[in-house]
This record gives sequence, C-alpha cells and structure tokens, in this order.
Amino acid sequence: MRPDLANYGGREQAYVKHHFLADYVKKLVFKVASHRDVVYVDGFSGPWKDQGENFEDTSFGIALEALRGAKQAWARLGRGDRKMTALLVEKDPNAHARLQEIIPRYPDITIQTFNDDFGKVVPDLIAAIPDDAFSFVLMDPKGWKIDMRSVAPLLRRPNCEVVFNFMFTMINWSASMPNAAIQAALEALMPATDWRCRLDDLDIMTGETVAEARKRVLVTAISDAVKGLGGYPYVMETPVLFPTKDRTFYSLIYATRSTKGIEVFRDCQHATLKAQDQMRADLQTTRRDDLFGSQDMFGSPVTGNEFAGRWMAEQERLARTALTADVPPDPQSITYGALWPPILARYGVRKTRLGRMAAELKDEGRIRFLDWGHRKQVPDESYRVTR
Repeated sequence: MRPDLANYGGREQAYVKHHFLADYVKKLVFKVASHRDVVYVDGFSGPWKDQGENFEDTSFGIALEALRGAKQAWARLGRGDRKMTALLVEKDPNAHARLQEIIPRYPDITIQTFNDDFGKVVPDLIAAIPDDAFSFVLMDPKGWKIDMRSVAPLLRRPNCEVVFNFMFTMINWSASMPNAAIQAALEALMPATDWRCRLDDLDIMTGETVAEARKRVLVTAISDAVKGLGGYPYVMETPVLFPTKDRTFYSLIYATRSTKGIEVFRDCQHATLKAQDQMRADLQTTRRDDLFGSQDMFGSPVTGNEFAGRWMAEQERLARTALTADVPPDPQSITYGALWPPILARYGVRKTRLGRMAAELKDEGRIRFLDWGHRKQVPDESYRVTR
C-alpha cells in the first residue's frame, strides 16, 4: 500500500521516499520468491515525526505491510509459507521504546529490535539472518554520520540488497567545512573514494552548474564506497527534491547484484518521480490558493514541476548513445542479455523502453541483430548484436 500524503505535512520529501520504498519492497519480495526466509533490516528505525495512527508513515511500517501482503499472496497462490523477519535498530531509547508497539500488530512476522548504534550491532544482525535468507537493508539515518566500514560485513553477505538515504544537502554543506572532526566523519562515510580531491579540483562538465558538479562527485563517491565495501556491481541513484525548490534534498542510493533488481529499481523510480512531480504541483497549488483565497476547480496542473519528464528524456538520450557505443563492431558481437544491464544501471530508463530503443536503432541500421525473430518487437536476452 502506497503512503497517504495527508500524513506528511511539512515533510513531503519523506512521502517521496516512502512511495519508492512501498513499491520497491512489494516488488522485491515477489522477485525473491525462491527464498523461504526474507529479512528486512532497518538500521535507523525511529520512529520520528510520524503522524499516522499505525506507523503507516514510517519506513518500517511500510516495509512490514509489504512483507505481510507478500506472505498472504504467496499463501493464496499455493507457493507455501515464507518466513518474514524484521530486524529494527534504533539507538534512541525513547524511539526504541515506541518500536515495541509494532510487535503485537504483526504476529505473522518475526520482529526483533536492537537499542544500540547500527554499526555496533552488525555482528548480531548477521547472526540473526539465516545463511540462505534474502535480506534487504535500509539505511535511513536522521543525519549522515555512518562508519561504512563497520556495516560492510552486513552489506557483503550473499543475497542482499541495500537502499541508503544519502543526505546530500547536509553532506554537501559539511564537505565545505574545514573542521577536522567533520572531515574525518565524511571520510568514514565515503572511505577510499578520493572525494575531497575531486571537490577541490572540481571538473564542471558542459551544461553543469557548480551545485550539479558537486552532487555528481559526492553521489559517485558514496556509490563507489557501497560498491567496493559490499561487492555490488550495480549501484544506482534516484533524486528526491525539495518540495518547493528545484534542488536535490537527498539521494536514494540502491545497490544490487541482480539484473532483475536493476529492472525493478528503474520501474519503481519512474513511478516515484512522477508521484514527486504531482506532489510538488499539488503543494504549489495549495500555497497559491492559500495566498489568493481561491481554489482551482479542475485540480492541480503540473506546471513548472515536470522534473520527471525532463530527467527521463535526458536519460533516454544518454542510453540511446550508450546502446550504440557499447555494441562491438562486426565481426564481434555481444548478447543483448549482456548489453542491457550496465546501460540500465548507468541511465534511468526502464528495461521495456530500452528494448524498444534497441529495435529502433536496428530499424535505422545503427546496430544489427544476428538472431532477430520474425515479428519480434523487442530483443530476447540471447540475441547477438553487432554494428
């Protein structure tokens, strides 16, 4: 179930984050149906500033509903029982005490809570996860100070995916401060990524603003840190904007070892960015109505907030270029199944759209498929392609 915007007054950016999380966890759990054990790990559970009656506007509340829904759906389909577990970590004693309220509401899910720092309980978390279980780790701290090396053993376990809320605005501001303690904390967050030198010698690409260039450096740094420490070949980002400003508030960083994970992430990302545009338009309309004392009887047209459309168009342009550039020249070839995952990991297009783009390039003579079937609209994984 997707979140209700009515519960997010004054924190609309959290609605966008939870929209993504609700879609992703639901699809993720069905994606890993072969695993009898599914474990959700929330490293910074809270709750904080929740307004719903049943924690439905919290990350763990959304995840628990998705786990319950998947468990019930599998039972209806006759696929047998699945054990769902939630490991919730919160170091604040008052917030941790509130977590206990959630346990009796989900008797069908095993819930274990930890009142400690996330990094310190990593060995306990690993011990609580069955060896053959699929685990999904959410790192959504109130701030940004995380020693990534301390959580690396959890990220490295097999059959694991990660979503990390990278607090870009706070981190970008902190990166400009000469304070030694802050710089050390940033190094612990993004170890061995050379982020400091890249910011000092900022390379601004054509068409980029300074802010965009700094974001590219910092998002690349945290992505490289997650990739290196966790052993993830695919790390992607989706931006969450300020509700009323055309600037990134924070970035959701997603890491997977699965090509199916890439596909699911892009589907959820597109839906989330469209929901973000609509939320921003609704907020703009509400503020206009409050200011002028009038209401728009036809609802809120999305004007000036079409970030999703602009972003997707640019990502399609880049992906189209990559489709041609990544295909080897004749007589060499590559299977489409090997071609699409790295392109989809780099650029924000859906797999279905990338397949249609490949067909268009074939029709234009830009690339050539050696095995294209009769009446096929998009390529199969096994199709060889050359140019």
